[in-house]
Amino acid sequence: MHPIVLATAAAGLAIAAPVVALAEDAVPTPATAEEAGPAAAAAVIPEVSRSVASIATGIAAAAAPGMRLLSGWRAPDGSRVAAIEIALAPGWHTYWRIPGEAGIPPRFDWSESRNLAAVSYEWPRPIMFETEGMQTFGYEQKLVLPVRLRPADPSAPMEITLEADFGVCSDICIAAEASAELALAPDAAEDGRHEIETALAQRAQSAAEAGVVRATCTLTPGADGDEIIATVTFAQPTNPGEIALIEPGRPDIWIGTPQSSVEGLTLTASAPMEALGSDATSVIARDDMRLTVLGPDRVVDIRGCEAPG
Repeated sequence: MHPIVLATAAAGLAIAAPVVALAEDAVPTPATAEEAGPAAAAAVIPEVSRSVASIATGIAAAAAPGMRLLSGWRAPDGSRVAAIEIALAPGWHTYWRIPGEAGIPPRFDWSESRNLAAVSYEWPRPIMFETEGMQTFGYEQKLVLPVRLRPADPSAPMEITLEADFGVCSDICIAAEASAELALAPDAAEDGRHEIETALAQRAQSAAEAGVVRATCTLTPGADGDEIIATVTFAQPTNPGEIALIEPGRPDIWIGTPQSSVEGLTLTASAPMEALGSDATSVIARDDMRLTVLGPDRVVDIRGCEAPG
């Protein structure tokens, strides 16, 4: 563990356990294997391997999500308001950009696209799942994720290629891969407006929209390492059930699950924080911190935080 300085200005899969449990039911107990002899015990191993592979293949096929791109509509600035649609099998869910304690974060790769300069996302409000006593955040049945596609040349067509990696979970979790392609001429017909507008209505509010008066963050030493404490003060009373999630803006910094509380107009969240992979002091700019307030009826996206005091 090495020091972290907060500066102003600037998955393993859970599929193994259930599958092994099923496979163990088919494996002879030590007494049975000993009575049958080494040859019989050896002969059962390929059968077990085939059984495990068959079970895993069947689970993957049953849970396989469908993904497509909704072409949406052309915005006045020449960008395209589109969406990623992921349809999930009954009883399965996938994850938000902050998956929680046991979730699998989604990854989207647009690098094979042509005439695509930038992509931004408008995540709809997720729901909370309890998994073995752990909180995760995501979507069930179907996720419509609005995206803003900005062409390098607005007068030319965009050829969109998307490769996605994300987790889907039920009683177990598996890693899913999906791809989609879409040709978008500047005058391409609209598709999916109702679905996209419904998802946009669930997007995160900005700090100004939510009436955030002030957001602070500070680092304190604890018995087991550093702890980050963030506060968000609103102009109006907030929902007592709201929680805050904290992101450092750097992949080499780990922040644990925050403990949140509400008192008056202020939501406070504290979480363990640790720098990974280096012996040098890590300096995190407060401007790069991201606080997300999540409640039953809203999400608030707060970029940056001040020093307290």
